[in-house]
Amino acid sequence: MIRIVLIGLWICVVALGSLYFAVWQNSATAAVAPNAQEALDDGKTEVFSVPIIVDNAVQGYVVSQLAYTLDHTVNASFKIPVSYFINDEIFNQFYGHYSDAKNVQEVKFDDVKKSIIDGINARFPQPLVKDLLVEQFNYITAKEIRDQNTKGLERQQAHQSE
Repeated sequence: MIRIVLIGLWICVVALGSLYFAVWQNSATAAVAPNAQEALDDGKTEVFSVPIIVDNAVQGYVVSQLAYTLDHTVNASFKIPVSYFINDEIFNQFYGHYSDAKNVQEVKFDDVKKSIIDGINARFPQPLVKDLLVEQFNYITAKEIRDQNTKGLERQQAHQSE
């Protein structure tokens, strides 16, 4: 009988000790988490397309959507959404800078990302954009778009003839 009581007491002590440790661990992480969240803001741009023009004809489009992190203290002092500056910098990166559409298809996003961050931060007295993350970054040729439109017309005509 005494053995059963001692086992029961041992189980209670272990359960209370693990509960105390869990509460102590949770309060330590809760004290750190708000400071990390207050330091950065985040958001994402709308889907944005830039036409690639070669020899006075549209060869394709760069389609992008980016997520970003911002310095909260710098961002709080501006009322204009940063996504406008990001879209403008993407447009400046691609519009009129390629003489061959194949060059666009081989773009290394790390180089573009650094250039966009540097271009945006140059517009502000203190660095604002901390990082850019890719939601979507594609190059679609004008031929692919025409082919998709043609397939849609073929389907429409097939339905109408039935």
